[in-house]
Amino acid sequence: MNHQPDKLVIAHRGASAYVPEHTLAAYALALGQGADGIETDVVLSADGVPVCLHDLWLETTTDVAERFDGRTRSDGHYYAIEFTAEQITQLCAFGRVAREDRPALPCLLVPSLEDLLRFRQLLHRTTGRLFTLLIELKAPHFHREQGKPLEEPVLEVLNRYGCNSADCGVILQSFDAQSLQRLRRELGTHLPLFQLTVHPVTSHQMDEIAAYAQGISAQRWLIEDGEGNPVEGGELASGCHQLGLKLLVWTMGRDEDAVRRMFWQYGADGVITDNPDVAVNARGQET
Repeated sequence: MNHQPDKLVIAHRGASAYVPEHTLAAYALALGQGADGIETDVVLSADGVPVCLHDLWLETTTDVAERFDGRTRSDGHYYAIEFTAEQITQLCAFGRVAREDRPALPCLLVPSLEDLLRFRQLLHRTTGRLFTLLIELKAPHFHREQGKPLEEPVLEVLNRYGCNSADCGVILQSFDAQSLQRLRRELGTHLPLFQLTVHPVTSHQMDEIAAYAQGISAQRWLIEDGEGNPVEGGELASGCHQLGLKLLVWTMGRDEDAVRRMFWQYGADGVITDNPDVAVNARGQET
């Protein structure tokens, strides 16, 4: 039987403080460090396949410029949506390191969302454990402008792997409220939805979010300031709980005290962290 703790540690793009983000190695290390779940971003390839990338373009974290010189748009970026999934998933992912440091790193491949779901399925079969998968739909508005809506391909691949119910352990999140509302009302997904935000949320806005989502995924500085003081008396956290909304907080790092406060002072239901080992340790030290 799969069991998840009440306070989730979710690895931000995998154990991204230690291993290049959005690689199977980063996901595996995070789970080995005790993370309960993986946060991944998805964008579409030219042939409509969801791939695990944070940016809309490829050159920030991969060797696309060396392999496909000249394939940029007018702004100088190598957009993922201009390349097929086969081309993208053969690129080396180095993470956010200086270009001169890349030769010393191994070539870790960019996974597709299907690769990640197969990985999840494999671990479930071999360990009995089914980790939480938190999927951020990246820039749905951009994808709509390109004539390639992001929501349907994501739901299609999730459906193929049996991830279509409220209790399957998959959560979708986005900054785009329109996308989340479309997922719920037009496409009829039963998956939990979380509204991402970097802005303060008024009580009226929170009521609106509660009409289509199960939670809020808030930047940590909306909860407390850089000196550890509550922002607006911790109203965001208390407001979520009053409405029955779950609260995830991102992005946590090496500060164990900050993680403990998120869990035990503010009552966050989960943290999204670059350092899963730190968060797991902090979670076990209730203040």
